Amino acid sequence: MSNRLKLLVLTLLFAWGAIAQPAGQDSIKTQELNEVVVEAKLQSTSATVSTYIPTKRQRNAAQNGPELLNHMAIPQLGLVSGHNVTTNSGQKVDLYIDYVPASEQDLNGMRMADVKKVEYYDFPTDPRFQGSQHVVNFIMQKYEYGGYVKAYANEFFIANSGQLNLFSKLQFKRMTFDIGVGGWYSANDHMSQSTIETYRLPQTDGSVKTFERISEPDYAKVRHQSYWPTFKATYLTDKITMVNTLGANFFRSPKQNTAGTVRFSPADFPTTEYSDEQNSITNSITYSGFWNFILPHGNSLSFNPYYSYSHTNQHRLYSETSGSTFANGAKDDSHRATASLRFVHDFGKSGKITAIVNGTLLSNRTNYSGTSTATDRLTTYRVGPGLFYNYNTGKFNGLIGGGFNYDHSTLASESEHSTQPWADLSLQYAFNNKNSISAEFHHATWTLASSYRSTAIIQANPLFRYTGNPDVTPYKSWDASLRYVFMPNNKFNFAAFGQTTVITDRYAYVYKASPDGILRTIQQKGVGNYLSWLYGVQGTARLLDNRLMVNGQVAHRIVRNGVPFNWTKQRVLWYLQAFYYVGGWNFGLQYQSPQEYCDGYVWATKRSVQSV
Repeated sequence: MSNRLKLLVLTLLFAWGAIAQPAGQDSIKTQELNEVVVEAKLQSTSATVSTYIPTKRQRNAAQNGPELLNHMAIPQLGLVSGHNVTTNSGQKVDLYIDYVPASEQDLNGMRMADVKKVEYYDFPTDPRFQGSQHVVNFIMQKYEYGGYVKAYANEFFIANSGQLNLFSKLQFKRMTFDIGVGGWYSANDHMSQSTIETYRLPQTDGSVKTFERISEPDYAKVRHQSYWPTFKATYLTDKITMVNTLGANFFRSPKQNTAGTVRFSPADFPTTEYSDEQNSITNSITYSGFWNFILPHGNSLSFNPYYSYSHTNQHRLYSETSGSTFANGAKDDSHRATASLRFVHDFGKSGKITAIVNGTLLSNRTNYSGTSTATDRLTTYRVGPGLFYNYNTGKFNGLIGGGFNYDHSTLASESEHSTQPWADLSLQYAFNNKNSISAEFHHATWTLASSYRSTAIIQANPLFRYTGNPDVTPYKSWDASLRYVFMPNNKFNFAAFGQTTVITDRYAYVYKASPDGILRTIQQKGVGNYLSWLYGVQGTARLLDNRLMVNGQVAHRIVRNGVPFNWTKQRVLWYLQAFYYVGGWNFGLQYQSPQEYCDGYVWATKRSVQSV
């Protein structure tokens, strides 16, 4: 036997003896370790995006995308109501699924088990987000083949409303087909809204006489139905995204009837009983396209066409025991077409530049009947080029952009045009993946709906008539906001925020005395600015091994309404929401303080009363 073979045999025998010796003779001591549990991080923030991973309980408790957002309690978002999603300071949030704009049907048709994570963006530079200022993007599980059918239904027995929707998704390699059909109804006989109209009439001596007209319903019968089909085809590769969606909606409201009492404060007019019967029908079709192409050398191009047509027919019969009866009707045909073209070039470390051109065409034809017989024809188009620059260093992300909008409108045979600038600024800084701060500024001009420019004079009740102003022009808004977000761990998050808005060239409702009562018109020249401030805090706690989630917000709103109103109002607004998860069940409680809003930038409060 060779020396090498002898050495190998001795080595193996020595190793076997060392392994086989009793544990008590082992020269290496062993110690049992305690169990170590590694918890995945469910929320993080950065200068460009905040990422949230839904838990299994949250996905099981939600039937659609907005419901999931409510259960997740994302600190940048306010209370989610239906499909209305806003930031915690009340700004609109656009919803996307895998970087594609999501309709209400898309959100209802989502398979909750496929939601991998949810992303929140402020002023994202990705061209697929089409210049949206605030975005929630659902990231879904990807499949190469297959599909599913989903039925989404609910019934609210106390509110007497419900819906039934059917969705199907078919995935075949790069193509995805989505088909949906559904409807909802609401039959409400016990809830209505009281209204308080405040009239301010200038007197010949320079004073202003103020009185209120108060409508208090004690009977209500409201019926709503809506039916819709939709079809979407998606072609997706690493460099091309093409989505085309065709849909329709058939809305019926055969009854919107109320009855009750009308009184005045001070009581300069006698109290009377009233009845109000309304019905309406709206049929609409829509097409939307979403095309994005990733080009060589850091370039990308996106194009987003949209078209909708709607026909509305509505009638109203208002009467009082004094013997006055007023019938009004309106038929409206509306066309809306928009398109957005965006080109992006990425310079790498030097930043990113985006060139855009937006176009909008609106056409309305409205025929009034009843107390006023008139026809309004309004056509408006807007063209708006712009340029953005974005710079990102990892912890810091900044965006600045601007451009102008050219507006041209024709009402009857009268035409007018104007050119207005717009500007965006967004600054975001992340101290780490738990703390971030962001600030933004936005300036824009806004066109008004055709009804605000109507010359038809509508008699609503024995005392009140209203009309529009054909000379009203686009108004300007200036918005600035600041937000701080803190996410110490999976159990807690916190946000502090502030936001201010200034409206210039605004319109205001003005009341004038006439031989036939009071005429409400719209005034723009000589009207003071509208200012709003909002600041508050929001927090979420997940307790009892994540079985209990508590989310709440407290905010303070201050509103200054200039000439001709000259008042300042402030309110404390708050809400509290809780979810408790037990096995496959979840229970929720929610309370929201009375919500107040501005109609025509006039402060108003929603009041609901129960009929007897």
